[in-house]
Amino acid sequence: MARPTVADLPLTTLRSSQDGPVLTVRIDAPPHDYMTAAMQRDFLDLVRAVDADDTVRVVVVTGAGPGRYITHYDIGDLLEAADAAPLLPRPAARLLLGAVRTLTAVGGERVVERSRLSGILAITRFHELVTRLLRSRAIWIAAIDGPCGGGGLEMSVCFDVRLAADTASFLLPELSIGLTTTVGAQRLVHLMGPSRALRVMLDARAISAAEAQASGLVDEVRPAADVVAEAQALAARYARRSPAAVAAQKRIINAAYDVGLRAGLRAEGVAQMTNVPTASTRALLRTWLSMQREDGASVFRTDPEPWAEGTAGAVAQTSLTPARDAV
Repeated sequence: MARPTVADLPLTTLRSSQDGPVLTVRIDAPPHDYMTAAMQRDFLDLVRAVDADDTVRVVVVTGAGPGRYITHYDIGDLLEAADAAPLLPRPAARLLLGAVRTLTAVGGERVVERSRLSGILAITRFHELVTRLLRSRAIWIAAIDGPCGGGGLEMSVCFDVRLAADTASFLLPELSIGLTTTVGAQRLVHLMGPSRALRVMLDARAISAAEAQASGLVDEVRPAADVVAEAQALAARYARRSPAAVAAQKRIINAAYDVGLRAGLRAEGVAQMTNVPTASTRALLRTWLSMQREDGASVFRTDPEPWAEGTAGAVAQTSLTPARDAV
């Protein structure tokens, strides 16, 4: 059976166009550009297809229009997963995470999707996605022209190059909502250092493109009107490098980072599985949704201060049901 090319992919949240060896992918998930399980699947299918398609040497990922990228993961989806998930001790979470990873590796993904383990697929798919990005033979460039937060930022830091519009903003809100990172902590530490990475999460405030560049989170900042074109021009230049040499060089560079990657991803996955279903985290997620406008716009865009200051947690405490916040 012939391997699928990028042109064959039935993607629902991404649109792609190819100009020679450069593939431009536009994230199109209106109205708020939240990351969802569907977007994760699309990106995973995309990176698999890119590595099987020799005509693609560089991939530029950006938003579908000015001021758009990936705002963060859909909080409603997270709450739904939290309400459905059992509250597990860490040893059991490690075993289940490993079991789901093994089942999907041997073609059992659909079986898992129909089982009570389906919620873990979002974690294992995300793990596979960032691992494939880091090991991809192609060069991946993010042209960030809009809000980039949570899961969208965690994925983007695993690209090879990040260009940002001067109007872009960056946010890691997980700790303010009782969550941990799913895949990005290790890479963030490599880019920013442990103190800065933790500080950005503890502050839970959006930072500017200039601040992101100063911290090592992005490589270059460009005027918003130019960022996509400049990313494409950079991609065209990089596409002229020897594909074999680029692939080998990426393996060498990321091998140093890859030491402990699988163990680190397992730790992040276990933290998600054991933190998200707790009553305290579910209360925070419900508080978020209660503060969200009827149009679904992110609270971190419309009312960020209670989350940055930590006062939203006091509201959440009043809705706690201790039955599931077990040890």
